[in-house]
Amino acid sequence: MKWPILLCTSFLFSLAVFAQQPSQENDNRVGHPDLRITGCLMKNVHKEYELVDKNGIDNLPYSATVDLDKYVGKTVTLVGRRAGAPSAETTAGPVKIHFAVTKVESASGQCTQ
Repeated sequence: MKWPILLCTSFLFSLAVFAQQPSQENDNRVGHPDLRITGCLMKNVHKEYELVDKNGIDNLPYSATVDLDKYVGKTVTLVGRRAGAPSAETTAGPVKIHFAVTKVESASGQCTQ
């Protein structure tokens, strides 16, 4: 009789300890580190924000919390997450990747492009 009680008590103690462990949430809540991309923030003909970073990746930044309009035409560093890259086989034309902006870290003048 003591064996099932001991096992049950041990299990409940383990659950209590586990429940008290702090969670390790990242800022973006999906466990991926934030990225920083720098370049000239522009609006394209479709009125989408666009930024080509130093690696030549064409990003389509968007944000529900940051007013990107005030940075259009300026060189900026955007902090956030990149969406998964679409396959070149399924995308016609140049590949553009969505970038969820959480903050603008710095703005350093007008674009030179």
